Parts: sequence; structure tokens; C-alpha cells
Amino acid sequence: MTAPSTKLLSLAEVRALAKSVLVSAGMDAHGSDVIADVIMRSERDGPRSHGLRNLPVYVQSFTSGYANAAAAPSVKRIAPGVLRGDGDNGYYQIAARAAHTELIAMAHQNGIAAFTCTNCHHLGALRFDTEPLAEAGLVAIAVINSLSSVVPHGGVRPVFGTNPMSFACPRENAAPVVWDQASSTVAFLDIKMAAAEGHTLPRPAGLDSEGNPTKDADAILETRSLLPFGAHKGAAIAFLVEVLGAALAGGTLSVDNELRDAHGALNIKGGATVIAIDPARFGNAAFGDYITRICAEIEGNGDARVPGDGRLKNRASAEVDGVAVSLDVLAQLETLTSQG
Repeated sequence: MTAPSTKLLSLAEVRALAKSVLVSAGMDAHGSDVIADVIMRSERDGPRSHGLRNLPVYVQSFTSGYANAAAAPSVKRIAPGVLRGDGDNGYYQIAARAAHTELIAMAHQNGIAAFTCTNCHHLGALRFDTEPLAEAGLVAIAVINSLSSVVPHGGVRPVFGTNPMSFACPRENAAPVVWDQASSTVAFLDIKMAAAEGHTLPRPAGLDSEGNPTKDADAILETRSLLPFGAHKGAAIAFLVEVLGAALAGGTLSVDNELRDAHGALNIKGGATVIAIDPARFGNAAFGDYITRICAEIEGNGDARVPGDGRLKNRASAEVDGVAVSLDVLAQLETLTSQG
């Protein structure tokens, strides 16, 4: 009989495991709570590549001295509708948590507000930064730039990061509409996971050593040259994120990788911006009805689904049944905990 290759963990066990690894790597109680929650949500909703498999990347960033495990971010209001954060060389999610309450209050007061943050790192799905704002009744748009790995359309070398973006909005009598996506055809972490699991990608997602588009995850990891989604259209979105993320916040440009290279890290100290909008202050009292109608036109329309709703099915299943975690991943995490 073949031994099982996975172990079923409850979401509470996933979170506890993540927190244990992060604390062993030097994170304090608050920071480890924030990031462990991100890890748990990723295992629950997907993509799983941003979950427990991502913990060694967090740990490496701390043990190499690249990121601050005990970061104490600061947040300051610099205009009536603008908050500016300094992540203290820690992870963006911790700074965003510090800004959360004030950002919501400012959006309700002004109709629109923004939080921008520099001197910070980000790993994981961006949707977990926008969903809490939608739960507070706001429309939210978030962007962050990342290390250069995406070749502009027609180019031969990377300029942009995978430069993700996320959108969220409230939905009456249902969970908020929440989606996120990379500017690349496939997220870098998904390529890493495909290589680790030994399978090809469903479509060409990067360039091989000869400059040809390929589905081979190992070949793409070797060149670190990903393709933008939608050719020139995805490259334009990556440019937008570079401006709203790095340039607006004052974060590191995606091409400025020297510090990252020196520490062997898989991210840069980019810039992040989130814009929060209160639909109640925009003059359309029927906003909720519009969202309901848009969603209704999509649901039941062949195989179409509301963007991001696939996560809700994953969430419901994981909350009841837990998630199956690779024994290899668990063994790796156990080693990290014992080294802490």
C-alpha cells in the first residue's frame, strides 16, 4: 500500500503552524498573527502557492537580514484623504493593518481615501488587503509592484514585476466580490510550485534561454522572464501598477534588484497603494442594486462566474474539511521551526 503524500490539517492547525514558523524566525506576536492569517487564508481560498509553501520565503527574508522581523510600521495622514505608511522594512500587511481603521473612517468622511506605503515587502495574494475594506462597505482597489520578472510586450528582458492588482466591492446579502490577479500570464509563485511538483504550465507563460515562449516551469525559473497576460494590454497594466505602486509611494522600482540580489530574496521593497471608495457618498443610492444586477447577469450565463467567486467554494470546503498539505512541505516547515 502506498503511503499517503499529504496530511489533512484544519484551518486552525494551518494558522498555528504558520505562526510557529514565523515566531521561530523572529517575528513578534502581532506581526506573526497578521502573516499567519494571510497564510491560512491562502490555504483556505487559494492559491495554495501563497500558503504554507510560501513560509520558507518569509523565513529567508528574515534570516538573511533583508526584512525586519520585528517591524513597527508608522502611519501618518499627509492630506485630508491620504495616509502614508512606512513599513519599517517589514511586511506591508502589518502596515496596512495599522492604517485600516483610519482609512475606513477617511473614506466614509471624504467619499474617497488612499493609503500608500513604502519601505515594505509583500508576499501572498493581494485580495486579503482589499476584502476587509469591502466588508466595511467600501469599494477598494490595491496595487503593489514586485521584482522585475515580466518582459514588456516585444521586449527581451524583464522590466516589470508580476505587479498584482486587486479589486473588491460589497455585495448585498452575500460575500463581497473580490478578485486579484498578476500582470503576468501566471504568478511567479505558481510557476515555482509547478516546477516543484514536476508538471508543465497550461499555456506558455515565459521565455526559455533562447527567448522562445515556453510552458516549461524550470526553463522560466532559469531565465526569470515571464510574459504579461494579454500581450501589450497586460504590459500596460504592469506599467500602471509600477506608477501607482513604486512611483506614487516612493518604493523600489521593479528593475532595482541589487539589494534583493545581495540577500538572495524573492521580493523587493516595492511600493503599495490602496484606494478606498464609499459608494454611499457618490450619489447613487441604488449602487447595491447595480452590483446585484451585474452579478445576476453573469451567474447562470453558461459557465461564467463572478470574478473571484471560485474562492468561495474553496473556502466553504476548507472550513468544513480542512486542507491537504504535502508531507514534504510539512517536513520542511518542521525543520525551519527546529532551527528557530
